Amino acid sequence: MRKISMLVILFIGCLQNCIAQNDAAPLDNKQQMQVDQYVGVQLNGLIRQVFNFNNSTASTVVNPYLVTYNINSRNSGWGIRIGVGYSYNSTATDDGITATTTRINDLQLRLGIEKAFKLSEKWSAGIGIDGVFNTNNDNTTNITKSAASFTAPGDTTTTATKQVGSSYGGGAMGWLSYSITPRVLVGTEASFYYTTGKTKNITDVTSDPNGNGAFSTTETTANPTVSTGTFSSPIVFYISVKF
Repeated sequence: MRKISMLVILFIGCLQNCIAQNDAAPLDNKQQMQVDQYVGVQLNGLIRQVFNFNNSTASTVVNPYLVTYNINSRNSGWGIRIGVGYSYNSTATDDGITATTTRINDLQLRLGIEKAFKLSEKWSAGIGIDGVFNTNNDNTTNITKSAASFTAPGDTTTTATKQVGSSYGGGAMGWLSYSITPRVLVGTEASFYYTTGKTKNITDVTSDPNGNGAFSTTETTANPTVSTGTFSSPIVFYISVKF
């Protein structure tokens, strides 16, 4: 997190330098702000609900950032962009033989600097560089019971799997947006991010083979290093409000 904090300080300093260049420009009587701010929300989930006529399962969207925030200088176009994605899912099933509980807890962050361009009255675009940070804490527990027979008591086996990890990296991005109204925009973006990090996988298997309460536990631990390069094509749509 120290690296993320340093990036925040660096990017804010860059933005202040860009905006400071506008201080010498004369202001009108309303003392208008020298920056534009945008808050965006990803639309893909809503689009799937509205247009999924055949009720088929849609492919998973690679871009995980559900909420975005941008602040740009009106004169220079330089600005800062932030993206946040958070996933929490808890499920439990039990068919009488196997009981499964799953808890997914994932967080994705990005912070970048960009340059916005006005293409026309309605269209605008931008390019920039992002730093990204991801973390996950996922747990799955399976309890399997075998029916007791006349020759042997029942056997209960509990398998608990935990995956904890984090990764960081960055890459280039570009976006395109259309102004529906002066304050409401719809846009899409593309990016390529390279990330690297470590994941800790822990698997505990607890069993009672004789069914007499004499449980034994076996633990397996792995610490793989994972590096990925991910290209997000412009299939994610955002609706943004300008302030």
